[in-house]
Amino acid sequence: MYPSQTSLIPISVALTRFLEVNGISSVSDIYQYWYLGVPYRYLTGPVIPILNIFIHKLFVNYSLFEISIATNIISYFVGIIGWIVLYNKISRTKSKIISILLAVLLVLLPWRIYSSLVLNESTFTMARNLIPWFFLFFWKFLKGKKIKYFIISTTSLIFILLININIFAIFLIGSFSLILTASYKRGKAVNLANKSKKLLLVFLVAIISVTVWYTPGYWLTVLENPSIGGQSTFKVIFRIFDLLKLFVPIVLAFFTVRFSSKIKNRGSVFGLLWLLTFLFLIIYRFIADIDFWADWTTWLYELEVGIAIIAANLLGSFKELSIKLRAGSFFLVFLTVFITFRIHVELGKPRILSNLPPEGIAALGKLSEVAGGSRVFLSGSTVFWANALYDINQVRGGNDRAATNSIWNNASYQLREGSDVSLTWEWLKKLGVKYVLVHGQKSKEYYHDFNNISKWEKIGEPVYEKDGDIIYMVNSKDFLH
Repeated sequence: MYPSQTSLIPISVALTRFLEVNGISSVSDIYQYWYLGVPYRYLTGPVIPILNIFIHKLFVNYSLFEISIATNIISYFVGIIGWIVLYNKISRTKSKIISILLAVLLVLLPWRIYSSLVLNESTFTMARNLIPWFFLFFWKFLKGKKIKYFIISTTSLIFILLININIFAIFLIGSFSLILTASYKRGKAVNLANKSKKLLLVFLVAIISVTVWYTPGYWLTVLENPSIGGQSTFKVIFRIFDLLKLFVPIVLAFFTVRFSSKIKNRGSVFGLLWLLTFLFLIIYRFIADIDFWADWTTWLYELEVGIAIIAANLLGSFKELSIKLRAGSFFLVFLTVFITFRIHVELGKPRILSNLPPEGIAALGKLSEVAGGSRVFLSGSTVFWANALYDINQVRGGNDRAATNSIWNNASYQLREGSDVSLTWEWLKKLGVKYVLVHGQKSKEYYHDFNNISKWEKIGEPVYEKDGDIIYMVNSKDFLH
């Protein structure tokens, strides 16, 4: 069984496959197939590759794809349970109606499960699904001084960061929402400083601990990476300050909650802080570029959680709330369903799961055969699928922020979109690329990234052509080894 062509699940499959084939000692090796070589530890945490390899040894008849899909789905339900337990703990509610409504909404709202199988990378999805359990333990630490709550919350955060390190934004927003919720008394913030110190303590211990795996060099790479903040000191500093915009919606959400007279319990306070914060971030990105749906839907996953919490409260409090508020909750539920449907149509209504690999990556088998160990250039979904199926040495890869080589990004842009043949030659020479897989208009590859396709006829000789996919062997006598 395979996921949709647009899914990023193949990224985690590729990294798991490398570890399974090369053994545990390979965690200290260079992963040579991406970005001209990058330390394996920079690309993924150890938890999911080791877990999937262990499961694969127990169930040898199942592929790594099937195992990844199964663990994704299991984590989805673990996450649902986590959100329900967290809400009940915060609100101290005894309302079975609200708990049931919350469970039903979390199951039925479609984006989280849809994006997990059709768009997102599985380790990030699993970290997202486990984050409510950290929030639960951190809430207990906020409400008490017992050392065991500090140990449990810190350990859970370390575990999640060793699944996927890119969970930081969700972690920060959720943690500060919990701090504001714990400090909320009759519309006033109490003991914010002391509770913030607890978060700082948990954060520092967790970061120091996971650095044992990722190594200090990883943090420097992330800050210096062109795809993140540029290489100059000023750009790095600007990136750090840019992250402060995450706190703007939290502050706005807090003041909205503070002046609301409708909020009766802390569960609703947390839900509203969470919902308004991620809604602000989505609207911010939506206004910036309405056509770039892959960007503004980034936080739709979290928005669904906030919608479920607020809608469950509104629908379950029939005696206290107006018809307008309940109608508003129905609208929010409808909104996420509508967006999911529209994105599915935008993607061409792909099969979410299939017994066969996607048709758009069919040329990868031939490319692996003709290229051997030579470096190739790929674009589109083939970038993410290539190393889940074959040992293909490509320029790009599945985790841009971890790339240690600074030239691949500009090179990729010129190769995909540039029209200058001589400049393309120079980049191919510098990268040592021998084969290029180009997707024409008739290709079943979803992402048609290549502009100026005709230029490749002047650069290479076609060695394979089928269904709009062409493999060019670069005329390499002059410069390739």
